Amino acid sequence: MQECKSRHEIECTVGVVHISGGILFFKNRDLQREYLANRLTVVQSTPEVYALKGVNLKTKELEGVSIGVNRHKICVANTHVESTDDVTYDVLCERLLDQVRSKSDVPRIVNDFVSHNALQGGRILVSSPGWMYLIEVFKNAFQVQEIETSIAITNNFSLISHQAERPKVREESSVNRLEVASRMIKDISNIGMLKSMLRSHIPGKGELSICNHQQDGGGTESSHIIQIQGDYVGWSSLVGHPCENDYCTVQLFQK
Repeated sequence: MQECKSRHEIECTVGVVHISGGILFFKNRDLQREYLANRLTVVQSTPEVYALKGVNLKTKELEGVSIGVNRHKICVANTHVESTDDVTYDVLCERLLDQVRSKSDVPRIVNDFVSHNALQGGRILVSSPGWMYLIEVFKNAFQVQEIETSIAITNNFSLISHQAERPKVREESSVNRLEVASRMIKDISNIGMLKSMLRSHIPGKGELSICNHQQDGGGTESSHIIQIQGDYVGWSSLVGHPCENDYCTVQLFQK
């Protein structure tokens, strides 16, 4: 991503909510104002995969996957922890989306990828309606943990001991968004309630809230929800701050 970690942060709030008959898989992607102007919200759609492309903020090139789902009803999404000159974790997300067909594929693919690549610091959720993993990567280290309940993640490692240095407001934002999301998802039972959470301003409209409004004009640049229930796979998304825009939904992988 960027050499100057204090200036070039990306954040994001990501998670999975278990609902009747399936899951809601979500991501608010947060970027600095200078990158919002570049219109880096690009969707890849093929018969096998539907995904928001990741962006290497150093090269400005589209690279890997930020959030996506494949026709096997497997979802991936990531959050940022630390910028380095290494391979972006978006590329690992793309590998997972392309290759995972079942639960047992995940640890094998992660181990193989990290054994051949040093990665920027990031956190990845991989989920189907029946199982879920949290993956953390930094350089040549990684941890994989199976998760059995609804979960939200922000920008602090919980499995790897390393913690990135970042401006105080970025640290406070990560902690607050995690606390609020972890509390709210316990009561979410449908997509409307999840949309309300992704639009929320707790403790106020600004840099600490899930709908992130940074002082420099940056913050949440897009919001995405993947809904999987039975044979239905839907993608609801918007560009901009969630509190100011409406979600549009497309049905994916129709027979």
